[in-house]
Amino acid sequence: MTAPCRRGRRRLSVNAGPAVSGPAATGKRPELMADNRATIDPQRLLVLQTLLAFTVGGCLLFSALNIQRGVYPLAAIELLIGMFSAWLLYWIARNRLTQRWIMLYLVLFFGTMMIAISTPDGTPTIFVWVFLIPLISHLLLGRRHGLLISVLFLSLSAAIYFQRAGDDSELMSTIAIANVVLCALVIMALSYAYESAREQTEQRLHRLATTDALTGLPNRSALEPALERKHAEARREGASYALLSMDLDHFKAINDQQGHNAGDRALQVFADLLRQRLRASDLPCRWGGEEFQVLLSGTGREGALHIAETIRAAAAATDVTTDDGITFRVTVSIGVAVYPEDADDPATLLVMADRRLYYAKETGRNRVIDRTPALPEEETRRADG
Repeated sequence: MTAPCRRGRRRLSVNAGPAVSGPAATGKRPELMADNRATIDPQRLLVLQTLLAFTVGGCLLFSALNIQRGVYPLAAIELLIGMFSAWLLYWIARNRLTQRWIMLYLVLFFGTMMIAISTPDGTPTIFVWVFLIPLISHLLLGRRHGLLISVLFLSLSAAIYFQRAGDDSELMSTIAIANVVLCALVIMALSYAYESAREQTEQRLHRLATTDALTGLPNRSALEPALERKHAEARREGASYALLSMDLDHFKAINDQQGHNAGDRALQVFADLLRQRLRASDLPCRWGGEEFQVLLSGTGREGALHIAETIRAAAAATDVTTDDGITFRVTVSIGVAVYPEDADDPATLLVMADRRLYYAKETGRNRVIDRTPALPEEETRRADG
């Protein structure tokens, strides 16, 4: 059901949040793609912290045991890995952790494992640690990178196994090799299957959280982080971008007179119009109720006004037909704000676009406004500037 038309102050905030990606035709936009430098998700962070804690304790234990056995080179390597793990455990509690740090840790961790299993003085049971490789890799790196790292280090482990067990008829028997290989493959396959299912579930939940169910457009949770990224990009490159704040006119009357189904249909038709009229680099979203926002990439005032007027004229000329055969038209009022001319931060830019939208409402509706009479505080700020 559609929300009734509400007037008054709306909360305007820009907070970090999830992202989506894909072509414009499906409502997925480039601005929503995840940043490769972003921090890892809490689930993987917890797995890494747990593994680091065990690594610190395990390295201290085995380095002490190897010192007693006189295997000093391996003991020194284990001690260094333990110290690095302790430092990383301390560091990630205070800093952003990226995928590169996880990859570095796993390469060092698995590399130390390869050295340990290849040491002539090592016990045969040390090979049991190899079975952790696919599980850890998939939990920390995901499906694709986890599989790649697993295949790489399991292949190295197999080569070391055959080299060390070459003279041992029992370890080189067909049944022994079959047990080891099959066990490793089963663990790797289960790890891959689990991670694949988890990623698919996570993607479905992400789409649900960032997509408006009625119109199929991105929602507020999708726009806010995209706006933050677009602002950072524009500031870094000295570029412009614009916001269009839009509200369907007389929407409450449509709901009251023709029913909420007619209101829902009007929202869907307007969403389709936005998809058709906007560029692939632009991001439309349903902000709430009958309100929409559009983020225009690389667009100055003139370009933003042209796009806004195109949308306004198209909406006024588009028929909305309900399942009951009722046909009507809906107009839209649009407020335009441009960075950096109107504001130097996303939150203020949203406020400016919103203010101009309501000025368009107050001055007759079905129009585009990119400037409003300055408020007293704005005049003071300009005079001081």
